[in-house]
Amino acid sequence: MSSLLQDLRYAWRTLANSPGFTAVALLTLALGIGANTAIFSFVDGLLLRPLPYKDASRIVRVLEKPPLGERNGISTLNFLDWQKDNTAFDFMAAQTGAAMTLTGAHDPIQLRAARVSARYFDIFGIRAAVGRTFVPGEDQPGKDKVVVLSHALWVSQFGSNPSIIESKVSLDNEPYIVVGVLPAGGAFDRAFAQLWRPLAFEPSNMTRNFHWLTSFARLKEGVSLEQARANMNTIGARIERDFPESNKSWGVIVEGYADTLIGPQLRTSLLVLITATGLVLLIGCANLANLSLARGVSREREVAVRASLGAGRSRLVRQFLTENVLLSVCGGVLGIGVGYGLMSWLQTLVPPFSFAREAEITMDARVLAFSLALSVFTGVLFGLAPAWQATTPDLAGTMKEGGRGSSGGSRKILRDTLIVTEVALAFVLLVGSGLMMKSFFTLMNTEMGFDGTNVLTMTLPIARERFPDPERLNLYLKEIRTAVEVVPGVRETAYSCAPPMRGTCYGMPWQVADRPLENKSNRRGGFFKIVSASYFTTLRLQLLKGRGLSDRDVKGSPRVLVINERLAKRDFKDANPVGRRLLIEEIIPGKTELGPDIAWEIVGVIRDEKVMGMDDDRSAGVYVSNEQSPAYGGTLSVRAGSNPATLQKSITAAIRSVNKDQAITDVRTVDEIKELSVAPNRIQSTLLGIFGTVALLLAAIGIYGVISYSVAQRTHEIGIRAALGATSGGLVRLILSRGLALTSAGLVIGLAGALGLTRLMTTILYGVGARDPGTMIAAAFILAGVAAAACYVPARRATKVDPIVALRYE
Repeated sequence: MSSLLQDLRYAWRTLANSPGFTAVALLTLALGIGANTAIFSFVDGLLLRPLPYKDASRIVRVLEKPPLGERNGISTLNFLDWQKDNTAFDFMAAQTGAAMTLTGAHDPIQLRAARVSARYFDIFGIRAAVGRTFVPGEDQPGKDKVVVLSHALWVSQFGSNPSIIESKVSLDNEPYIVVGVLPAGGAFDRAFAQLWRPLAFEPSNMTRNFHWLTSFARLKEGVSLEQARANMNTIGARIERDFPESNKSWGVIVEGYADTLIGPQLRTSLLVLITATGLVLLIGCANLANLSLARGVSREREVAVRASLGAGRSRLVRQFLTENVLLSVCGGVLGIGVGYGLMSWLQTLVPPFSFAREAEITMDARVLAFSLALSVFTGVLFGLAPAWQATTPDLAGTMKEGGRGSSGGSRKILRDTLIVTEVALAFVLLVGSGLMMKSFFTLMNTEMGFDGTNVLTMTLPIARERFPDPERLNLYLKEIRTAVEVVPGVRETAYSCAPPMRGTCYGMPWQVADRPLENKSNRRGGFFKIVSASYFTTLRLQLLKGRGLSDRDVKGSPRVLVINERLAKRDFKDANPVGRRLLIEEIIPGKTELGPDIAWEIVGVIRDEKVMGMDDDRSAGVYVSNEQSPAYGGTLSVRAGSNPATLQKSITAAIRSVNKDQAITDVRTVDEIKELSVAPNRIQSTLLGIFGTVALLLAAIGIYGVISYSVAQRTHEIGIRAALGATSGGLVRLILSRGLALTSAGLVIGLAGALGLTRLMTTILYGVGARDPGTMIAAAFILAGVAAAACYVPARRATKVDPIVALRYE
């Protein structure tokens, strides 16, 4: 310990006496370690942190497996059979979403709600902080008028009033009793839902062909995941055998809950980003190692004196490593500040509810421990080789061989190797950032399939209980549209069951009517979007064939629909689909059941709309009129003559003039929806662009430093060459050739690394190949140009060497 303290004091004095080197090293380390710390906080919160539940490994998600897909929602009767017949689970619970409107106080407020089975909270081991959660039997009809609140909702809407327990609140104009409040700060306080109510199945829910539920379960003690799968597969096979009309070729999928929280695209994005920050840090380490090598030469006399006084090589290496680790730890402390700022900035860019409720992005002890370990590792990494070189035996001999006129020896080989490594890593990062930027700009410039200029959208939640008659529902929607259309500045309005680029109402199977009948459970399908007839004109969707929907397409008239171009190509190839019919089961408004097949006539084909987001290139589907297939709750789209945001208050007042209790939520322009859709791509491309720029800068600094050092070492040689008649151009080419040779070697090696990284990026790119040659060539030219510029300055300086002065100096 005494020796360590002595080494630390000496290292501190040494660094203080080299302020230039220390400042550059601290800045490099702070950037590299800070970036790694920030990204690791996301990786830890999303991928590594254990779930905040007791025996979390026993929690599973159970879904249906359709014949033409991987996962699907569950029908009510299938779930009830699973729940009754399984022998693998302690508890099994279903869940579905259901927004509710809080009324009776001030303006109506839409709340994000979920309907769950009574044992839902038992599966996750959640207990109420105030009151209780649901008890068995409260998910039965007539006993379900109770709710559990999230702690955040309790604070924001009810002022943390403990007397709210067992009190009534008005939700969708119905009285509910608050029975409990969940704990603060936990996963359920970050959940999308703000309140939970029991999932009580009604007679109309008792179907096998309407898939609307998700289910979770807790494995019994000692039951493995494989045993649970075998048990559920047996039940699924029995259901398939007994109910082939709805379940032929359908199965069951059981997966660990932890494995369902992160999608493959997000997982890939995190791996790409943590790889990129690691490369930045490695480039910084290579730069610092080169600087340490240069400092090592200037300290050879010090090392020789200490060695002659009896210091062993291991003692000298330890001293140098202590110095580098101290420097790295100081840089790590600064990096924690940089990382915290970067983490906080990234959190402001991520759209709400992008991550699972269990994700907790914070800079806690785990992240700080990672930062400390990374700092120590970095200090050893960039300090070990220079320490070994600086303490090499026979120092007097080495100085005689090297002198000022030589740049040869093992140090030269090591410096060159480090530069080649820097260039290779920088090339990998530049290619990755170039691909992401090209992907992002391609995504931003792709057409949405409609004109969203000056279009404002807003969600209008409508409870089925308020308008049990679908005809009265459609009349109400007309009243709202009529009231909004008289607002000055409003040009057109349209209704749809989902906002543009934010998904759709249903996914429905169908088949072409004049083809051999298929089993309903095995039909191919697509999205089923319910809209008003004005939807196509309001959003300026381009009609390719036939006609759009019309105000004459009402209840009692022939059922008609419009399909998108992608569906026309998929199901009809080159034939004209107008006039053909699709068999689609009837959707019963407001209920979870399907009626008999209806033959819908195709009256038109429209250009593909980006239904699921800006990167949606696959969605095929149909549009039907809400008059012929009503839907509860949806989106009002308003086209204005100018900036629609200025009309928001007037439009809200017009809607409230029809119904003062109508909640209005999610008010956004189409441009804002587009921004949300591309937010993940924007974040990735921005970060990789920053990392690529830093890598390019560090590589340039490294090349400049090595070439400058080489010029200084070769002053005697350059003087001789100049005295013998070497021209300025010849000397510039001589210096440039070495730098460009190192750069070329780095580019060749970096190409192999780039091909490996881009293969990882395939799933997060849009409209650009993972091995896009244009991007790779551009990255190579940029890096070569920067390297040439970095070499040119010391090369130009070499031409200014006075031969007489150089020779006299030697």
